[in-house]
Amino acid sequence: MLKSMKFCFVLLLLILLSGCSGIAEYNNDEPAAIVNGQEIAVGDLRFLLPDKTALNYLDGAIRIELVKQEVKKMGLDISGHLDADSDTFAVLPPADTEDLNSKQIREFAESQAKKFDMDTKEFQREYTRRVSEQNAYVLTYLEEKIGPYHFDNDNENQISDYNEESNQLLEELVEQNKEKIEVLIK
Repeated sequence: MLKSMKFCFVLLLLILLSGCSGIAEYNNDEPAAIVNGQEIAVGDLRFLLPDKTALNYLDGAIRIELVKQEVKKMGLDISGHLDADSDTFAVLPPADTEDLNSKQIREFAESQAKKFDMDTKEFQREYTRRVSEQNAYVLTYLEEKIGPYHFDNDNENQISDYNEESNQLLEELVEQNKEKIEVLIK
C-alpha cells in the first residue's frame, strides 16, 4: 500500500511540475535540455508521454535530472525505493481486457512501442523500469532532505504539507542550478 502511495505521489508530483506543448517535429536524439552537462533527449520525454503532451514533462525531467545528480553526489543508495511492485506494473494488460485503465495502458504501450521500434511487452517493462528508477531517486532525495513521508489518517493536511515542502525543495534545487540548465526546445 505504502509503495503504491509513494508511486502515485511521485507521479502526481511530476505531472504538477510540468509545462505545456508538443514535440512531434523533433527527432528522438535531439537534445531537449542540458542539465549540468547531462543531456535530456527528446526521446527521453517522448518515451514517457505521447507527443502532444511530452514537452509538458520537460520541467519535471530537468528536476529529476538535478535530483539524480544530487543523490549521486551525496552517495545515497536508491535501492530501498526501487518499487518491488514494479514487476506487476510491467505486465502488459491483455488485448481483450474490458477494464478502462488496462485498455489505456495497453493503447499507450502499443502506440509508444511503435515510435521506438520495440515490442509492446518490452516497451511496458522498460517504461516501468524508468518510472520506478525516477521515483526511487526522487523519494531518496526527499527523504534525505525532509525526512520520510508518514501517512496519518487523522491529519488530512499532511499530504498537502509534504507535497508543498517537496515542491519548494525541488524549486530551490532548480534555482540553485539555473545557470547549469539550458533548455533547447520550447
